[in-house]
Amino acid sequence: MGWKASTIIVNKPTNVDYEKILNELGFKNLTKIKDEPFEEVIYPANNKVYIGTYKDNLLICEQQTLLQFFENSESKTEAIFKKLFPSSEICAIILHSSINLWGFSVIKNGRKLRARAGNSDDGTILDIGDPLEEEKEILSKSRIDKNGNRTYVFEEIDDEPMTEDQVGENFVFAICKRYFGEELDSADDLLFKTELVGYSYSAPKLGEEPNLKKTKNGKWPLYLAILGMIIIWQILKRTVFK
Repeated sequence: MGWKASTIIVNKPTNVDYEKILNELGFKNLTKIKDEPFEEVIYPANNKVYIGTYKDNLLICEQQTLLQFFENSESKTEAIFKKLFPSSEICAIILHSSINLWGFSVIKNGRKLRARAGNSDDGTILDIGDPLEEEKEILSKSRIDKNGNRTYVFEEIDDEPMTEDQVGENFVFAICKRYFGEELDSADDLLFKTELVGYSYSAPKLGEEPNLKKTKNGKWPLYLAILGMIIIWQILKRTVFK
């Protein structure tokens, strides 16, 4: 896996007032910064948010708010999105190649239609709803072993079974086809060259923090803490230790 992404997609949005949307979501003290193409900010730096439109989609790239889409119960941020875009399908995608993190969460008609996420250490740790059409081709290449673990075989690539975290990226790519017409890794260059409006913000937190209480297996919150440390270390390398 070699991708990083932290993006929210709102299909056929009813509201495209960028600053109003960001203020409603809890971004405070917005300061305009340089606009950037989507390919540069699909996984933006900390305390920066980018927003813009591509075809019939509103794109919001930011790290902290997006994590709240990967809760078993509805978060405050999800409730705000549903209020702002009551007739839109809303999708959050996350990828981080260093730990095979992958995830997608889809809200439709006011409910969480589908959400899945996992990483290399813990396997699949969130699985809500029935498979979407875009998942089915990948799922058809899988089998479940006697221990209940799902593995995948892609004969055109390798006949060795792969674990779900190794193909999680493929699921995220496939889900993006619902909105972009193509899978993310083969989408039109127009998507990646689309300029998004950039802002920095100084608010320490946006809406509601992810629930840090233990989940059933107690591992998802631990992952969030690890991811936070990774992000902080990356920032230090770019600033203090450059």
